[in-house]
Amino acid sequence: MTTTTAQPALRDEPLTIAGRTFRSRLVVGTGKYRSNEEMVRAIEASGAEMVTVAVRRVDLDRTKEEGILYHLDPEKIFLLPNTAGCYTADEAIRYARLARAAGLNDWVKLEVIGDQRTLLPDVSATIEAAKV
Repeated sequence: MTTTTAQPALRDEPLTIAGRTFRSRLVVGTGKYRSNEEMVRAIEASGAEMVTVAVRRVDLDRTKEEGILYHLDPEKIFLLPNTAGCYTADEAIRYARLARAAGLNDWVKLEVIGDQRTLLPDVSATIEAAKV
């Protein structure tokens, strides 16, 4: 006897976070590209509407053509600052505040690294930073 399992129909429902709606659930980053042009093409091809920006690793001056932010239009792409590369709660808090001061927005992808080799998170430090 063969049993079949009915699969529910997949629906393309938008993702809504804090009152903001995104058609795509894909979030991509800005790192590891050979050039800014390649980054822009990849982001456009992905269809992602939200792009993470490692505040610690990018120049936050949008007027510099060699900088990542110069090439990303915040009217078209939601720029999500992240605290990648931070090893303490204080450091993550500082970079999150820096992102807000630079005009990115009030959202943050909070990351505190606990192990430099594996890049696994420091859960307690991440929770501590989130409380602040």
